[in-house]
Amino acid sequence: MKELDNIHPDRFYTDLVMNGKLIEERVNGTNEDGETQLFYCFEDAVDEAEYEGFTLDEYGEAYYYKEGKVYLASVYLENNEASGINELESEEIIQLIAELIVSNDDDEEWFYEQNEWAKEFK
Repeated sequence: MKELDNIHPDRFYTDLVMNGKLIEERVNGTNEDGETQLFYCFEDAVDEAEYEGFTLDEYGEAYYYKEGKVYLASVYLENNEASGINELESEEIIQLIAELIVSNDDDEEWFYEQNEWAKEFK
């Protein structure tokens, strides 16, 4: 993973939101018993975590595809601002794709049909 330096992370993140393809947003939550759970989609995560008795971490991860590259933004959930942006290497993208297929319980062929961006990393 390559950390992008010499950029304004929040402006870069805003550009990804406006012009990129959202792949996935994730944030961990912890309950009173110390158990952790991964929640998806920042907006949904807030409601789901509260309903299930979890407190979300302050920062989440947002994965975006833009112009042949996949980026990971560390996002402060309180105000939806990015504090850091990383560009994933090809092996990490392939691993991310495999995780997405498994976590969504998708058929690999169907996943690639639904996610055009992923085809170039096959």
